Amino acid sequence: MLNTKFVEKYTQMLGDQAESFFASLNGPRHKYIRIASSRSADYISELNNEGVELTKSEELPEVYSVDSGEAKLTGTVGFQTGGFYIMNPSSVFAAETLCKLMPDYPYILDVASAPGGKTCAIADLLGNRCAIIANEPSGKRMKSLQFNIEKYGAFSVRTIGRDGRQLHKTFDRFFDGVLLDAPCSNENKIGRNKTVNSEWCQDYVDRMAKLQKEIAESAFETLKEGGIMVYSTCTFSVEENEEVVRHLLDNFDCELVDINAGEHTGGVSGDAEVDPFVVRYMPHTDKYDGFFIAGIRRKGEDSHGGEFSRMKADKSVDMFFDNFPEYAELYEKGGAVYLTTQMDRSINFSKNGILIFKRVGELSSQAMWQLSDLMKSKEKTQISLEESLRYLKGFDIEKVEDYHGPALYYYDIPVGMSKPVNNMMKNKLDRYFLYGKNIEW
Repeated sequence: MLNTKFVEKYTQMLGDQAESFFASLNGPRHKYIRIASSRSADYISELNNEGVELTKSEELPEVYSVDSGEAKLTGTVGFQTGGFYIMNPSSVFAAETLCKLMPDYPYILDVASAPGGKTCAIADLLGNRCAIIANEPSGKRMKSLQFNIEKYGAFSVRTIGRDGRQLHKTFDRFFDGVLLDAPCSNENKIGRNKTVNSEWCQDYVDRMAKLQKEIAESAFETLKEGGIMVYSTCTFSVEENEEVVRHLLDNFDCELVDINAGEHTGGVSGDAEVDPFVVRYMPHTDKYDGFFIAGIRRKGEDSHGGEFSRMKADKSVDMFFDNFPEYAELYEKGGAVYLTTQMDRSINFSKNGILIFKRVGELSSQAMWQLSDLMKSKEKTQISLEESLRYLKGFDIEKVEDYHGPALYYYDIPVGMSKPVNNMMKNKLDRYFLYGKNIEW
């Protein structure tokens, strides 16, 4: 049974729609995946071969609903190597909205980023042609974020762990784009999470709204002139959504970007200057989970993104790849080499890019997964599905008869790097991906 006070509030707010709204909160949730758009591997075929039935979204790129076989998703080569992310389309919509509004090579801040679904989506949708700073104040959740950055090849991402209310002190007017998927009262989960249902109260909503305004103020101040912040939550209350947007409009030199254009459900606050321009996904009227999204622009000339210089030739890279992203950058730390993108700012990041070489000449599997399309053909060796899954469990596998090189593939899906030793292919998968399989994604 839903929280009585919650029912009273939303009955008054939604009127005739209240009954269907409450029913939708208790209903089953559909599962969705987003395929990595910056990779050309055919992850869909593997899923179909495993009996996973999918339907492509008509609204969002590379998003599919899982119609059957969802229990098989996480056991596939594609999932274990970062080929697709299990996430709700409404979350993809927030990331895609920001990406569509960005200039070439933008500097982007993700304010509350763990476990990293939206962060990785932004990096992927922009082809890592950007510089992203992902902030996560929780040390525990930071582990999930960093794991997913490696797995999904988001080498354009740097991480920091700051209080979201203080970010403007470090990044005053620095970013072209900001994503603030704000901490909220999680009302979307109230019908399937006993804790959310039992603890919901108006006082908690008000406290969250106060925190959201404080974080939004700081996040807005990090924007360049002409920069855009996408504000989103997975809750329904006007206090945490339209009223936060109104707070920014009343206190800063900003304007709403029309991300609705009459194509979606708008706001429900009664504020004619806000409601038509924002987007609400409501579970009783839309097929996706509840979500709120708004775009707020700092007034002024359009921001123009960052600058980068072409990466100098590097023998360690040329060994494996035919060409390389010109905006990429390599740096060495503790004998290992990392892949990142260029950014005109240097602070003490928790993580900067992804590992590319454990030592010079020893390519990491995670870099191979992401840069597979650039891999030289002479480095590629085909292995079976059985061998691929054995490899991904951390085992060495027997050297195949038609051996060409250390980069192992299941058809066009990159599996990982190996080292030939006698009649075996020694497993070079970072143990990180074995021990981290239970990390939140």
